[in-house]
Amino acid sequence: MNLANDYFLLYHGSQVKKEISYEIMNIKEAEFYEVAALILSATRKNYEKYFPLKSFNKLCKIITDKTPTTINELYQLQYNLIEIISKNNNKDDIEKLHSTFEYLKNENILNNADNEKLISLFDPSELVVEEEKTNDVAIDNNLTFQEHKEDIDDTIKQLKELFNKEELKKELDETIDYINNQKFSIGITGVMNAGKSTMLNALMGKEILGSAVVPETANLTIVKYDKTPSANVFYWNKQEWEKIENSASDIKSIKEFIDETKSIFKDDLYNYIKEESRSESVDINNLAAFTSAEASGKKCNLVKYVELKSNLEFLEDGIEIVDTPGLDDPVIQREEITKEYLSTCDMMLHLMNVSQSATLKDVEFIIDALLYQNISKLLIVITRADTVSKEQLQEVIDYTKTSIKKQLKSLNKDSKLDYILKTIKFIPISGRMALLHRTGREEEALKAGFKIEDTGIIEIEDYLNDSLFGKNSSKSELIIKSAKTQIMRTIDKQTSALNYELRLLSKSKEELELELSEFNKKKSANEKIFQAMKEDILYYKDDTKNYIKSLQTFLSSELIELQTLIKQRVISDVRYTYEKEKKKPEEIRTKSIIQTAIKDGIIDVVRDYRYKFIKKSQSIGEICEQKYHDFGFIIGHNNDNFDARGFFQEDFKSGFLTTSNDILISKIVNAVNKSKSNRLEELDSKIEQFLKEEFINIEENITTKANEISQILIDNFFDALNAPLKNFEDRLKSDEEILQKQLKSFEENDKNRDTLSLQIHKNLKKLETIKEGCKK
Repeated sequence: MNLANDYFLLYHGSQVKKEISYEIMNIKEAEFYEVAALILSATRKNYEKYFPLKSFNKLCKIITDKTPTTINELYQLQYNLIEIISKNNNKDDIEKLHSTFEYLKNENILNNADNEKLISLFDPSELVVEEEKTNDVAIDNNLTFQEHKEDIDDTIKQLKELFNKEELKKELDETIDYINNQKFSIGITGVMNAGKSTMLNALMGKEILGSAVVPETANLTIVKYDKTPSANVFYWNKQEWEKIENSASDIKSIKEFIDETKSIFKDDLYNYIKEESRSESVDINNLAAFTSAEASGKKCNLVKYVELKSNLEFLEDGIEIVDTPGLDDPVIQREEITKEYLSTCDMMLHLMNVSQSATLKDVEFIIDALLYQNISKLLIVITRADTVSKEQLQEVIDYTKTSIKKQLKSLNKDSKLDYILKTIKFIPISGRMALLHRTGREEEALKAGFKIEDTGIIEIEDYLNDSLFGKNSSKSELIIKSAKTQIMRTIDKQTSALNYELRLLSKSKEELELELSEFNKKKSANEKIFQAMKEDILYYKDDTKNYIKSLQTFLSSELIELQTLIKQRVISDVRYTYEKEKKKPEEIRTKSIIQTAIKDGIIDVVRDYRYKFIKKSQSIGEICEQKYHDFGFIIGHNNDNFDARGFFQEDFKSGFLTTSNDILISKIVNAVNKSKSNRLEELDSKIEQFLKEEFINIEENITTKANEISQILIDNFFDALNAPLKNFEDRLKSDEEILQKQLKSFEENDKNRDTLSLQIHKNLKKLETIKEGCKK
């Protein structure tokens, strides 16, 4: 809302657009503001007294090239004057306006109510030069996430005092809930004995994980905040367990795992493994019996994952920790669950024991996370730093970088080295010493020569806080931006309602009755438009859902082509090695070819799927936008809601590479090892059969994931397409309620209309100030 709109609504009870440009002169002359005050005081009720006066015409010519002869020309002159006053003024000029308004009141040209309105409109605190302005509710982008939350909470409290509609107050509550329910996930990875539990205990300030409660954790553990601590274990279901059993014939470690489990549980096995995944609440102090690889009952073999709720302060801001089993876990299905969770994490901490760092498993996992799992931030924590010198620590870091470079070269991904090294940060930590400090045993750590600052734990905490909640956190920024946008939309609804109420206050009872009659006539026509638009949007939504089904066929055909590509690459390499080196290719080389071909191939397939999905959505967005335009809705082409390319920018990027390929790789590598140079046709046939068998799970995983994401995106996108329609319907409903209320309370409002008008104007100015603060 600008000053001109404000003036016409409060003073004239109407909305006026600028249609005529007057040449405004003598802006710097002393009498300019006095003449301007006289012209601005004229209304539709008294303008006919002004126009015949020679003195009025003479005064007008002091500041403009022509004098008004109709009420519309008067409005246009007033509009031009307000624009000039808004841009060219100082405190003395505004005081001249005020003193002239006061003079006109004393001469009975202005009544007391109109004088108060004009004084309120031309408020020195809003019209003086910029440096004198204040804005108490501006949201500073340099604040941390927590400080943003506090500011937004204060802003919403102010708004609730100004709002008079319960549905708008409910929208504000939903904005608060949106911010408070945001989660920031940290994935913790590493091989067994990397020191994950010790570091986590130090972070949380309590031995909630590790030797005191969960020694040698064999399962994925999700740690969340809750006022009441609790623990739940979730068991495999029958389908998942059968998948593990089926893989035992190809992978020795899983066969040993299955044999051990069956020998321990015998007939009792299926009291835990049910058709549907079974969960069980357990005593936190007895959690080790269900999760520890060292526990005698081996219940950990049957547990898929653990959910642990704690009231620790570290978790209170919405932090969730995903503590994964070791990378060297013999059960590849647990690795799949780990990857599924990691693909949704905001950042990852990978721990490496300083004495066993940068193993091939570590390096492969780091590269996989950054290149294929869409992890955008990776902190490598070198544990047990107290056992080596600073020079040795630097050697470990340098060796890790060299190992990453070497592995990338073997994968033909050398060009990604700079990206990976820029994404990684290294921090050494002495977890044991940090834990001593955090659990009241700092004397023991100090005797060993470690202050809390020397342990590395504070540096890790600072890194986590900055990455998740700091000024440069993209997720925090997106959350705050979304919340502020929602607040501004709610403010716009309240502003629209107040503007309408202000306009109605200036009308007589007869005018209100006429307006209600006209409103009811338009209501029927609008209902037809709404129904037609809703039906169109519903049709396009069904059309999009049908298109998604056709994309599943596209995925299937692309994955068949990918199988052929993988087979050709393996056979070509085997043939080349036999011909040039007279031997079979090394296992690690064959494994790398298969793994890289699968991952790169799936990324390409998903990218093509995403392109087709967005192209279809973009087309529908443009059609709906045109239909809105045809029905008289004003929606710009830059509206983000209708730009599918921007709407889906961050989707289809993760979670598609969670299926383990170990069984497929094992089968193909064994077949290559048994192959003969003169019988490659047999190898070709075997590889084709292995790919066909194992790609059933891969295709199911990708198709299910793509379909789930697509359905969510379709619902969100069409909610956005429906939003202008819903907003317009809500506004009409609100206007009707206000109009009916105004008629019903006309006599009472008529007595207090000037007081009510000023109060509404005051509230509008507050809302505008708050909205401007949200934009910063």
